[in-house]
Amino acid sequence: TLPAFRALACDTRLTLKHDGYFMTRVRWQIASSLTEIPVLERLRVLRGLDGSAPEEIHDPGLMLDMDKAVERITRALRDRERIVVFGDYDADGVTSTALLYAWLRSVGARVSYILPHRVEDGYGLKAAMIDRVLEAKAQLLITVDNGTSANEALERAAAEGVDTIVVDHHAQTGELPPAVAILNPNRREDHYPFKGLAAVGVAFKLLQAMNAENRISYLDLVALGTVADMAPLKGENRLLVRRGLRVLNESPRPGIRALMSLARLDEREISGRSISWQLGPRINCAGRMESADLALEVLLAPEESTARRLAQRLESVNQLRQEIQREAIAGTEAALKKALEETGQLDRAVIMVGDDWHLGVIGLVSGRITSEYNRPSIAFTRVLGDGVVKGSARSVPGFDITAAIGEFRHLLEEFGGHKEAAGLTLREENLQAFINGFTALANREITEEPERELAIDCELLADEVDLGLLESIAELAPFGTGNPFPVFLLRDCTVTRRFVFGQGKHLKLWVEAPLREAGAESARRFEVLCWSGGKREQDYPYGKAFDLAFELGSNRWNGETQLQLVLQDARPVELRTATSIG
Repeated sequence: TLPAFRALACDTRLTLKHDGYFMTRVRWQIASSLTEIPVLERLRVLRGLDGSAPEEIHDPGLMLDMDKAVERITRALRDRERIVVFGDYDADGVTSTALLYAWLRSVGARVSYILPHRVEDGYGLKAAMIDRVLEAKAQLLITVDNGTSANEALERAAAEGVDTIVVDHHAQTGELPPAVAILNPNRREDHYPFKGLAAVGVAFKLLQAMNAENRISYLDLVALGTVADMAPLKGENRLLVRRGLRVLNESPRPGIRALMSLARLDEREISGRSISWQLGPRINCAGRMESADLALEVLLAPEESTARRLAQRLESVNQLRQEIQREAIAGTEAALKKALEETGQLDRAVIMVGDDWHLGVIGLVSGRITSEYNRPSIAFTRVLGDGVVKGSARSVPGFDITAAIGEFRHLLEEFGGHKEAAGLTLREENLQAFINGFTALANREITEEPERELAIDCELLADEVDLGLLESIAELAPFGTGNPFPVFLLRDCTVTRRFVFGQGKHLKLWVEAPLREAGAESARRFEVLCWSGGKREQDYPYGKAFDLAFELGSNRWNGETQLQLVLQDARPVELRTATSIG
C-alpha cells in the first residue's frame, strides 16, 4: 500500500514576461514530494491510473435512445432512404462527419453531408439551413456535434417529414428538440457511465451499437477529434484514443498520411501531442479561415495523389491562419505594452478590438492573451462590417466569463458559452458601453493580481532523471486534457553554461544537480531547453542554484538519443519555502 501523498504549495514567485514589461505570479503546486516511492507508481496514483478507477469501453446500449437510433438507421438502409449528415466546422465536428459519412457510404447508404460555414452560417443547425436538407431530398437527418439545442430547426425538419437523429455531447440547456433519437451522454436524463465523450466518440458508440464491421478502423478519427476537441483523456476516452493512436501509426488513411508528411511527422510516432500541436490545428484551420469542407475532403480522400493535393491546399490555409494570428497577437501585445508604459498597470480583463481580424482567429488571439497574461480577455473584430462587432472570450479559473458577459445582455445581439469561453455579437454603437461596463465588473470582482499556477507531479532526485524514466512514463499516455504530460521538480541545479540559439529566440542551459550520495561523481549534468527564453539569458547567472520545474524530452544527434529537460519554470533556491496544504 502506498503512503498517503502530501500536497505542497510552494511560495509565490514573480517571473518576468514579455521583455520585462509584464510580471505574473507563478505558484507551484507540488502534488507529491515522496521521493522514496518509484516514480511511475507515484504518477499512476496521482492520475488515478492505478486501477482504483477501472477503465472500460461501455455498452453503447446504456446510452439513452440508442435502440431507437439503431432501428431508424437500419430502416433507412433497408429502404434505401436518402440520409444527410450535418456536422460542425471544428475538428470534432469534421471527424464526426467523416466517421459517419464514410461508414454509411461503405454499407451502401445514399448519403451526403453538410458542414456549416463559420461566417455565413454560424454554429449549429439553423432553421434556414433545413432548406439544404430538403434540397438533398433527405428522409433522415443525422446531426453530429450539434443538435441538442436546435429546437427551431428540428421542428421545421419534422414538419417537412424529415426524421432526425442527434449525435452530440454538449450539455442540455433547455427543452430537447423533436427527434427520433438524441444520443448525448450529457442530456439530463441520460445515465451513460462516462460523460466526457467528444461528439466523435458518441458517433463511434453508434457504430458499436450497429455492430459495424471494421469499426476499429474508424478509431483514428476518434483519436483525432477527441484530442483536438480537448476532451478529457480519462476513462473511456483514454482507451479509445490509445487504440486510435495505434491505427494512426499502423495504417493511416491517405489524407492523414499526407497531413503527417506536411507536418514532418511521417517518420515519428503519432501521439496525443502530435494531434494537439500538428494535426488538430490543420484540421481546425479550414473551418476557421474558409470552409470546413476542405478538411473533410482531406480525411475522406480515397487515394494518395488526391490526398496530397488537398492536404497542400489545407497547409496553405493553415499558413495564412498562422500569419494572421501572429499579426493580431503582435499588435495586441504592442498595445498592451504601451498601456503598461503609460499607466504602469493593466485592468483585470483585457479587451481588444481589431478592424479587420479574421473571424476565425479571434478565439485563438483571446486564448493566447489569456494564457500569457493570466487575465480574462475578449477579442472583437469589425471585419463583417454593417456595424456588427463579433467577439470571442476566454477566462481564467474562478471567473465565469459567460455569466459576466450576461450582465450586459441589454447591449448584446446574442451571446453564449460556458465558464471558460464564450462568443458574443453586438452593434458598434454599444461597443464602448460594453467595454466600460465589463472592465469595471472585472476590476471589481477580481480583487487580486491574477496568479498563475504550475502543477508539478512530483519531486525527483538527480539519480532518477534518465532516458529510462522518459520511456517508462510513456505507459501513462496518451497525454492531453485531463492527463497532461508529467511535470517534475529537480532541486539545487547550478548553471554551468548558457547558449542562445534560434536567432536569439531560445535559450539552452547546462546545469549540475547533486546526486543522492556524494562521491567522486557527486553531480549529474543536464541539458535544459528554455523555449522562447532567449531574452532571459541574464536571469540565469553562472554558479547560481535554482529549483527547476520541467518536462522530460529527448534529442537525437549523430545517431544517439540524448536526454533533455524542457523548462517550465525556475526559482532561485534562496526563495524556496513550502507549507503543507493537505
